[in-house]
Amino acid sequence: MKYLFRENNNEVKVNKILDLYRKLLNETNNRSKCIMLIVPNATSKLNYERELNIDISEELNITTYISFIKREIIKFWPLITEKCNQIINKSISPIFIPSSLSEYIIINKVNEQRNASGYFQDITGTNRSIANSISNNINKAALALIDFKTIGEKIYLSKKNRDSIMRFSYSQMDEIIDYYINKLLENSMIDNSIAIYLYENYLINDDRYINHLSQEIKYLIIDSLESCSNAEVNFINSLSNYTLGTYIYFNKTKDYSVFNNIDMEYIYENIINKIENNINSVNSIKEIENIDLSDIYLLPTKVKLNESSQLYSEMIDEVIIKVIELVNNGIRLKDIAIISPINNTILDYQIKNVLNRNEINVFNTKKNNKIIDYPYSNALVVATCIFYGYEDYIKEDEYISFIEILLNVNRIQAYKIYRNKEVDENYKNLEQYIISKRSENLKISEFLIKFYIDKMLNLKEGIENVDVCKNIIYESEAFIENIKLLGINNNKEEEKVFIEVLKSTINDYYRVSDIADLKESNSIILTTPYSYISYDINRPIQIWVDIGSNAWNMKIEKDISNLIVLRKSFKEKQIYTNEMEEYYKKYYLYNLIYNLLINAKEVYAYKSEYTVNGYIQESILYSILLKLVSKGDV
Repeated sequence: MKYLFRENNNEVKVNKILDLYRKLLNETNNRSKCIMLIVPNATSKLNYERELNIDISEELNITTYISFIKREIIKFWPLITEKCNQIINKSISPIFIPSSLSEYIIINKVNEQRNASGYFQDITGTNRSIANSISNNINKAALALIDFKTIGEKIYLSKKNRDSIMRFSYSQMDEIIDYYINKLLENSMIDNSIAIYLYENYLINDDRYINHLSQEIKYLIIDSLESCSNAEVNFINSLSNYTLGTYIYFNKTKDYSVFNNIDMEYIYENIINKIENNINSVNSIKEIENIDLSDIYLLPTKVKLNESSQLYSEMIDEVIIKVIELVNNGIRLKDIAIISPINNTILDYQIKNVLNRNEINVFNTKKNNKIIDYPYSNALVVATCIFYGYEDYIKEDEYISFIEILLNVNRIQAYKIYRNKEVDENYKNLEQYIISKRSENLKISEFLIKFYIDKMLNLKEGIENVDVCKNIIYESEAFIENIKLLGINNNKEEEKVFIEVLKSTINDYYRVSDIADLKESNSIILTTPYSYISYDINRPIQIWVDIGSNAWNMKIEKDISNLIVLRKSFKEKQIYTNEMEEYYKKYYLYNLIYNLLINAKEVYAYKSEYTVNGYIQESILYSILLKLVSKGDV
């Protein structure tokens, strides 16, 4: 039996789910493995695990959909290889590739085809931007249960000017997608998109697997139906046929970003409209009302608008002044969030530097840094270049930073040593240590571990930088081993390719526990609206930055991508019109505003006349806030 609960308050919903989980746990004599709780992200998973804090039970079965199916694919790999004839070079278990390798494969192929065959002649983007669009299309198609082979055709046929544009770029995109999927599958390699494809096509319909699953899972709880992809919807329906109870929690207003690409029509058609004995009544899709301005007006949040700045930098100064004023007036740091539509280094640098000087801690929920940007990471990469004899890959400032860290000297001393490194004894000893390791026939990951332990762990910040350096070690091992199997190294040593990718692509990231801990820490949070909502951050005082920017509701339709079109509910050969574009932009913006304001007491919104690049700007958000301010209290 399926049960549907509509709950718009996240805190209330979480408490209800915790109560339900404890009740089911008691009924099953603490057999927690048979109670599956599917959550939208790893932050929610950690939150539930901490809140439950159960002493006696089996392993908690709290998971995201993608984490679950990846575990299942490993466990039931023989069933998949038995039926999937695309897998040629079979292995005992699948190889999950890092995102850096996935990105490299597609960028490399785009570059190769543009140079050799003139692909994408009518697209002005860089190889990387085209590759990012292709990669995003693959991922969203997998989640939406769209056939990979039809992606380019679907997007082309949706174009209102399709009769006057070249079809080639779309068929060329399909070729690259086909190459990518086949290249990985042939070699038993998997990314998240292929994992969904394999699970949907070779496991969830297998009687042997379904029989196993029905024995394992007795209760299913869905934390956020509004965050479920079409693939998850199918999983819920399949598993619910065998559970003793399926409990689904739903908040339609949380459909706040097109980039999540949630197909609400598919959710209504396949779950909500079919549920019997609803705990709370749910209207049919035709009767569901979307969030509109009247809903936003009814929220009690006070909105204050500051549009006195002409330049972006002046606006940031105004934001800083307001933050200092709030803190001096007794507002706690943990009650303040600074929300910007996109992360940019100017905002991050200015705000953090000035506020830190005023002893005000600021935590940015997103890292813009590449791993190589950190001094300790850079030191590892420089050491690796010396180890392999790739000194021509090392820039002067990277060398100087390396010397500064390893020899524990200041920047000026490091520069002097760099200029005379052939005769400096300390540097020569360090270099000789690295060169001596060549004779030990070490893999890159083995060298990195040895160098860090021997030369870096005991440095001033050696222990604090262990995690970011672990990331490099993990990436190096996974990347190089897999690129050898794929044979796509462009006639370069695999280690050299990895260093190129590391310097240009691989970004740093926070661990889930970092976000969960710092969310509640005594720091001001600097974040985007999307991160604020998805991480369930709740701060009563919000400062909205750059409300004149259209980045608050960015364009949906792009040259070779359109997330709306890659939905099951989007009709074949239907034209994606300007009216559709405006409808969806407004739909997502209203939901975004509603979710930001629903728990806020005060919002201070800041606008500059010119963008950071010097262009005059105006946005839908700005016009909405003008209406809110004109009402006084919202």
